[in-house]
Amino acid sequence: MQMALFPMAILSVFLVRQVEFGVTQIMLLQGVFGVGMVVFEFPSGYLADRIGYRRCLIIAFVLWTIAWPIYGYATSWAQVAAAELLLGVGMAMISGCDTALLYETLLADGREHEFARWSGRQTFYGQLAEGSAALVAGLLFAIAVHLPFLAQAGASALGLVFAVALVEPHREQPGFGDSFGQIRSMLRHVARENPELRAVFLAVVVLGLASFVPVWTVQLYAVDAGMPETWLGPMWAIANFCVAIAALLSHRLFGSRSAALITALCTGLVVAGYLGLGLSHTLWGVGFYYCLTAMRGLQHPVLSHREQRLVPSRDRAGFISLRSMVFRLAFLAVGPAVGWAVDSHGQRPVMLLLAIGFGLAGVLATWALARVPTQPA
Repeated sequence: MQMALFPMAILSVFLVRQVEFGVTQIMLLQGVFGVGMVVFEFPSGYLADRIGYRRCLIIAFVLWTIAWPIYGYATSWAQVAAAELLLGVGMAMISGCDTALLYETLLADGREHEFARWSGRQTFYGQLAEGSAALVAGLLFAIAVHLPFLAQAGASALGLVFAVALVEPHREQPGFGDSFGQIRSMLRHVARENPELRAVFLAVVVLGLASFVPVWTVQLYAVDAGMPETWLGPMWAIANFCVAIAALLSHRLFGSRSAALITALCTGLVVAGYLGLGLSHTLWGVGFYYCLTAMRGLQHPVLSHREQRLVPSRDRAGFISLRSMVFRLAFLAVGPAVGWAVDSHGQRPVMLLLAIGFGLAGVLATWALARVPTQPA
């Protein structure tokens, strides 16, 4: 229900046609979403460790159920920004909770070693939901532009029912005493005391950005390359199914590999994807986007498993939210700059620059992982 996301397949076209946005404004809008997440990201994870994952998931689904109808009927920047802020706060509330709840559940059952497999399954079914929603999103959009957003509000309401029904495993729940001291301790742990965790954070952020940036441009890239709008839903569905299948295979292909090798291989896929998007001048160039979606599915379960093993149970959601906050801050810096460059110079030259930039960042992340001693699992 979290990942159905009916509007994603048509969102960029909706913003350009209905609200008259350019790519720069779309990226700035995602900056607003990012601000909402950055402000609440780390505090929400810190809060979730103390009040419980279930309660934070309930708050998130309530906010999403309210926000999506506002988005669907929006006709101005202010209305869209208000919806994005609600969505951002909701995403911040869920940040770290779902994976932390999964990990703690497996840990309580003595099945922690299965996390990569279950994380892959979680990603598989989430992307299957998003891909399936994309198949009907174009039809809903053709009937009425607000229907994909109302369908997503319904999915969020159903997700709220499931969140209410969740049961948390028993775990250590820290209190709120000396909160600033606890937060400083967490920051110090990442910045100075645990170089492997810091390196994993860097790899996850770099690879996450590489797959996230083109989400907001590939629909327009496809239309500019000659793709009929009725194909946007199937194109988005294939992208999500690609993530799903790669996530399901991830632990089989990479389960015993080092994080450095995984990051290096995924960086190769990133460079290939962006080079293909930049060098191709035909509709088939869209196919190179699937290198990025496959990379997303392959890296997430195994790197997330390594990340979960490196963070303490009492502050699990807080640490994952801290990493997500770093990701959002990075996108705030990169996203609007990419949007301005696309509006000014076109997509293909920008894709080539991103191939170089993300390639170098991926090499740096690989080097950081290779040089630190790996802690025993």
